[in-house]
Amino acid sequence: MVTIYHSANARSLRVLWTLEEIGAKAEVKSLPFPPRRLQPSYLSVNPAGTIPAMVDGDRVMTESLAICEYLAAKHGNTSLIVPPGDPERAPYLQWLWYGESTIMLPMGIISRVERLKTPGMATDALLADARETLAARLGPLEQRLDGRDFLVAGRLTLADISVVFGLHMA
Repeated sequence: MVTIYHSANARSLRVLWTLEEIGAKAEVKSLPFPPRRLQPSYLSVNPAGTIPAMVDGDRVMTESLAICEYLAAKHGNTSLIVPPGDPERAPYLQWLWYGESTIMLPMGIISRVERLKTPGMATDALLADARETLAARLGPLEQRLDGRDFLVAGRLTLADISVVFGLHMA
């Protein structure tokens, strides 16, 4: 059975959502965040100490969207993926990575600074810049969703799961 390493409000939520959508089961091991500090034994699974990780036999994967795509293909349920050759493939790829790259970068800064700041630490300018950047990056997303329920292909895809995680963090 596949094992998923998960922490609350971490990118592993994408993996759990994907499993639910494709009707697949996995053993889920919940860890405190950040596991590299709070669960040092986890470094034997993922030396980078990041969440998620997936173990499937000898295969270990640590990138949330790659794990989602792998699991969908493994279980023969590609409903969340837009295949090569489909006219919606390019927009699918665009929005799939928009969630991770474009939205999560300022969200990661905000999350990390909020988690680590101490009284007297000068963080206001950094947080203001990250929030302004995030707001600007949400504009194209709003435009894309105007009149749509989903980002691409008229259905739920991994692109939606990717982007919604960033919105969840916001």
